[in-house]
Amino acid sequence: MNLVFDIDDTLYDLMKPFQLAHEKFFATQTSLDITELFMASRHYSDIILAQEKQGLIAPEDTFPKRIQMTYQSAGLSVSREEACLFEQEYRLRQKEIALFPCMEHVLNACRTSQIPIALLTNGNSKGQRKKISSLKLQNWFDNEHIFISGETGYQKPDIMAFRNIESRLGYVPEDSWYIGDTYQADIVSAHRAGWHSIWFNHRKRICQTATLLADMEIQNKEDILDVIRRLCSL
Repeated sequence: MNLVFDIDDTLYDLMKPFQLAHEKFFATQTSLDITELFMASRHYSDIILAQEKQGLIAPEDTFPKRIQMTYQSAGLSVSREEACLFEQEYRLRQKEIALFPCMEHVLNACRTSQIPIALLTNGNSKGQRKKISSLKLQNWFDNEHIFISGETGYQKPDIMAFRNIESRLGYVPEDSWYIGDTYQADIVSAHRAGWHSIWFNHRKRICQTATLLADMEIQNKEDILDVIRRLCSL
């Protein structure tokens, strides 16, 4: 059995750096719920990443554009200069990120029981590598088990992101489980690739398909360790 993990908002709280930057710059200008803003930013992040991959937007423009689109959806006009200041604060706060305690327990349990694990994440190489360093993920994952879309060229929901792992690590779909928080990019794409999946739905989002495509859904963070232990018979 193999376990492959998403990073952003699966292994750590992605919203915290965004929330702190929002509070510094824009909290007094909009009453929109921070969770709604954060979810909008993730939606636009996927769109912008796809445009970057197609060569339609320069790498240095991706984050400012994402922030501008996020706040525009809330009725707030944000200049590029303001978006860049937001990015600076966001990047600064990202240095403070830490693993969810429950996920640290999961990774330790997998290491102790020698369960094969890997990372599969969307994003540019520089940003994701910084997160990997801040989270000290090298304690559990060697470089051959880290797959970043900006390095591989395969971005979820493209099933080639999963096929690439199978090719590189010898994983087979029926023995592979993907754990992620985003339904469309993580769960739907894993399902299409023939993988099993766990929807780590700790933000309690609504399922976007008529039938839940995940093999399991976990809404309480503290349940994840017990589920993984049962799944792997740890």
